[in-house]
Amino acid sequence: MRFPSLFRLPKHQQFRIQPRYYDPVKEEIRERTERIKERMDGKEDGSYQSSKISFKRKTKSAPATSMIQLGIAALLGLMVLGWLQFGNEVFYYILWIILPVYLIYRLKSFRRRK
Repeated sequence: MRFPSLFRLPKHQQFRIQPRYYDPVKEEIRERTERIKERMDGKEDGSYQSSKISFKRKTKSAPATSMIQLGIAALLGLMVLGWLQFGNEVFYYILWIILPVYLIYRLKSFRRRK
């Protein structure tokens, strides 16, 4: 049993969704009839823009990424082999090699911006 209250509490809210149905054949027929009507009325400007929904994924192949991954894997493998052979000194040598290359790259990109 509920006690009387001064405050009004919200009622139970239900989630209602109306499913959409996409029929590509019906959509294409509707577009064609609209274009034909525009041609008959003389409203056509010569440009056609399709409003079809495409469900295909737009992916582009990037072979450069596989080369970058191969280069990173080779670098990490050489670092591990160097560490096993020479110890922690390998990391100092790598730092002295990578740091100037990184700085030169950053300076080139900084000069391009100007």
